[in-house]
This record gives sequence, C-alpha cells and structure tokens, in this order.
Amino acid sequence: MPDKSQLARIGGRAGRGVLGLVGIGVVVATLGAATLLTPPTVERSPQSSEIAPLPSEQQRVCPGPLLTLAEDSTQAQSASSVGAASAVYGAFEASSLEQIRPQVTEITAVDDSNSRQPPLLLTVPVQDGITVPPLMAGSQSQVAATDTIGGLAVAACAEAASDSWIVGGSTDIGRTSLLLLSNPTPVLATVDVTVSGESGLVDAPGATGILVQPGEQRVISLAGLAPNVKSPVLHVSSRGGQVAASLEQSSIRGIEPGGVEIIGTTATPATNQIIAGVRVMAAVSDETVTTGEGFNADTPSIRVFVPGTVAATVQIGVTSADGSGAGTSTQVDVEPGIATEIPLAPLAVGSFSVQLRSDEPIVAAARTATDSTGGKDFGWFSASSPLEGSFVVAVAEGPSPTLHLVNSGAADAALTLTPSAGTPADLTVDAGGSATVPLLNGERYVVSGGSELWALVNYSGDGMLSSFALNPPGPLASSIRVYTH
Repeated sequence: MPDKSQLARIGGRAGRGVLGLVGIGVVVATLGAATLLTPPTVERSPQSSEIAPLPSEQQRVCPGPLLTLAEDSTQAQSASSVGAASAVYGAFEASSLEQIRPQVTEITAVDDSNSRQPPLLLTVPVQDGITVPPLMAGSQSQVAATDTIGGLAVAACAEAASDSWIVGGSTDIGRTSLLLLSNPTPVLATVDVTVSGESGLVDAPGATGILVQPGEQRVISLAGLAPNVKSPVLHVSSRGGQVAASLEQSSIRGIEPGGVEIIGTTATPATNQIIAGVRVMAAVSDETVTTGEGFNADTPSIRVFVPGTVAATVQIGVTSADGSGAGTSTQVDVEPGIATEIPLAPLAVGSFSVQLRSDEPIVAAARTATDSTGGKDFGWFSASSPLEGSFVVAVAEGPSPTLHLVNSGAADAALTLTPSAGTPADLTVDAGGSATVPLLNGERYVVSGGSELWALVNYSGDGMLSSFALNPPGPLASSIRVYTH
C-alpha cells in the first residue's frame, strides 16, 4: 500500500495531466472561434486636396485689313493692305460685369513690301483676386471699293487653337483666297494644312511644316497650295505654338469686283451642326440650281464635308431666324472626303437658321450673295459651337448688325442683354426655337441667362453682306487633385 507521499506525487502528475488537457481544449476552442469570426477591416481614404489653377490671360487675334497679292511676279507672295479695318472689342469681369480694358498690341506682318497694316492682338492679363476668367470678345469690319476688291468684310477676333477647320473660299477662275495664320504665343508654331475639294483630297506640296514665328502673321495664297479648286475645305493643325486661322476670299465677276469676305473657323466635326443666321437677299425658287461643281454666284448654298471614311446621310432643316413661319427639310447623302455643295431652295428674302443632323461627323458653312445697285457682294455663314453661360458680343461697324440666337435646349432661355452703355433688355428664346435682336454699331453686349445657345451676327445693306459666328473660349486647365503622403 503506497504511503501518502506517493499518493501525492501520483495526484500531482494526474492533476498536471488534467490541466494540460484543459489547456489544449482552451487553445482548440480559441482557434475554432477564430476561424468562425471575421476579423475587422480598417479602411482609410488617402488624404487629398483639389487645387484649381489660376486663370491665364485671355487673348484674341483680329485678322487685320484686307490684303491683295503683289502684281509683280517676282513678289507673288507679297501681300499689301487694302485700306484699314476698324475693330471693336471689350472685356468684362464675369461676376460683377465691370468693364476691363484689354491691352492692344500688334502682330508682326511677315512681308517684304513693308506696306501692310498689322493685325491686332487683344490681351486681358490675369486680374488679382479673380479666379473666374473674364468675358471677352472683339470683331472688325472693313468696306472695300477698289478696281479689284469691293464689298463688306466682317470678322470675329478669334482665339488661337492647335486644331481648326475652315469651310469656304475658292481658287477657281476669278476667285482669290488667302490663308491668314497668326501666332500670338511665345512659341514657334509648325502648321500643317490639309486641303480637300470637290474631287477629294488635294495633293498640296508645301502645305506641311509651315513655320509661323512667335508674334507673327503669315499669309499664304491658297492657289499656291490647291489651284483650281472650286469648293475647298481646310483643316489647319499646329504643333508648338497655336495659331488663329482665317481665310480671305475675293472675286471678280467680269471686270467688276464680285465681293469680299474674311471667313472664320467653323465648328469642329460633329453630327449636329447649327448655323444661327443665314441672310438671303433675293428670293430663291425651286428652279434655282447650281451650275456645275460649286456655287452658282447667286444661289444660297451649303458646303458640307465628311472628314471620315463613311458616307453620311444629312438632314438639313431651315427655319426662319426670328422663329416665325414653317420650315423646310431636305435629306442628302454626302460622300466622305469630298466637299459637296447643296443649294437651299426655295427661300424668301430674310434670315434663316439652318440645322444639319448627320449620322457621321461633318463640318459645314453656308454662302449667299447680293447683287444690287450698290454693288455685288457675298457672305459666308459658319457653323458654330454652343455657348454655355454668359458671353460678350462686340459689334463692329456695319449696316444693320443683327444677333441671331438658337436655343437647342429642352427649356426656354430667359436672357438678359446688357450693353456697356445703356439699359439691360430681357429676351426669351423658346426651347428648340430661335430669335433675332437688332444691335447698335460699336456697342458691346453681355448676354447672360442661357445654357446652350448658338449665336451669329450678320450684316446686310445695299451691295454689302457679311457675318461672323460666336464661339466659346477654348477649354481652360482643369483642377488637379493632389495626394499627400
């Protein structure tokens, strides 16, 4: 029989064994519970802040006076001024509408003859404490009456861009077209010009790698790039510096001047294009047709171009620009890469808004003409881009300036037109409708209250016709999100 000390030793060992089993059980239970419970997750978004860049200075380039090429064959590319253009411009602080005076400088005219008046550069520097860019606009006008050039030419002072389209002009017999390239930036611009016409893409030697020095304007005869083209469409792209591009066209009909125009850029390729105000000076009947390829001199027509590789079906709707009267609609098929002329008929005398809807991106512009006792002239009316928010209209001198507005939004637009000197006026443009507003020469208006408007200003008088479209400023730098470490 074991003594008590042996029993104690046996009991101790047994107790430790039991405690060991209990410990193992606790561990197993704990591990089992751990497999059943989902551990908590901790999520923390990275700290960041959004920084809005300060607005940069605003610039607009007025293309300058009408030009003519030298008659001396040894200086065929030398251009000379025909008189002088008159410019009207203005800028306003966006929130208070306080007037800001733009700085006016000259762009150097690249010319060996030293007989050219320079184009103007309008600049609004960055204002201290202002985070919203100012509202700014300018336009110029000129009436010519020489043996070779006659008529009215009005043009908007435009913003430089790296990519733009010009629909208009001609290098056919009796027609002269000059491409104006102005570089307001401090960087050398290398410009490529692609020309297409009624027969497709034009092989234009010398149209690529055109150098435009900082602060200079170059003038290039379109006939030197694409001779005998009746319906040119130009695509202008630049590397390095940006350029403001426009096209001066003049014509001779018989031995008399047939008109002159400075054609601005049109809206970039899109499936919906709107020309807010096309002025028709003489009634057009159903029997009116174009002659051959291109425009009949007196037929209101639209030039349409499909820059892609697929043919487009284009629906052309024409309505009265003041919103009165029923409209007309025409459907045409347009081949890709070929500039196509489409007559607008029948039309009465008046102003009309034109909307083009296509299943492929297109560019477009319209042209009409006038022939009266005061002389002959023609006008180009370019499609424009929608204006969002407030904008400025600067009214250059000319006969009967009229603002044309198209509201393509789903809601009526309640607008306020505030002149720089005068009483504000209210105007409502119905949803999907249009309206016209007579303007005062030399005045500057701020138009506010709209959200999606197309706008154009046209001029018409005895033997005079012209227009310029209003476009929104180029996109500003977007805000930047900065993440902290």
